[in-house]
Amino acid sequence: MSKDDFFIGWAETPKVDRRFFFGAGLALLAGTAATAGGVAALQRPMGKGDWNMGEIREWRGIATAEPYAMLRTTDLDGTPRTVILGCQGKCGVSAKIGALAGKPVIVQGSLIQRGTHSMIAVIDGLDWIREDAGGDIDGLAFPKPEPVMEVSLNGEILDTKCWFGAMRPSSGKVHKACASLCIRGGLPPAFYVKDPKDQSALMIMTSGGFGHNKDLLPYVADPVSITGQVQRFGDLFLLDAPVSAISRL
Repeated sequence: MSKDDFFIGWAETPKVDRRFFFGAGLALLAGTAATAGGVAALQRPMGKGDWNMGEIREWRGIATAEPYAMLRTTDLDGTPRTVILGCQGKCGVSAKIGALAGKPVIVQGSLIQRGTHSMIAVIDGLDWIREDAGGDIDGLAFPKPEPVMEVSLNGEILDTKCWFGAMRPSSGKVHKACASLCIRGGLPPAFYVKDPKDQSALMIMTSGGFGHNKDLLPYVADPVSITGQVQRFGDLFLLDAPVSAISRL
């Protein structure tokens, strides 16, 4: 009998066993790497949003609290731009604008941006917004929403802050709890739609011209259908629809 034919725990491992375990180990590593790569490839893209929390700067413009906290400011090319306002955490700041609504203001915070969509995460404390005495707000008045069309769309309700770049991934079941907390806290909800040709659109959600809040929580991050009116709000698009117009798919 060859010494390779019998295993003794305290003795040297037979050559045949060493060859087997070495090959099995390599096969296991290769299989694990291939499985991980395949699973990763099947995941939805996390998005291209960005948030540099450490870069605090000031913006000048005109603020509003309706339908959500927003700042109408001037972009680098001189055109008016609408930026949503939120806190550093999972909360809105509409209630803190108060008497400064409609006045020239200076806002301090860090920019969250994804494509043409932007949010300013304002600094903590009470001095994140102050009146800009003598500030020039000519041409920055918030426009009235303009009806575009009546629609019936399928998509997903999510929170603007995370989708703009504060969190990745920012949609789907894995983000349901986070999106629900953000919307419950007062951050504006949005409706994200994507057609079979990968053309997508994001619309801020309103109801009768006012903001949504906890009423949307049962439908957040689930596939839903919404029947409502698309409206143009300056450089933003709104989807105006009551909760009763939302149905689960």
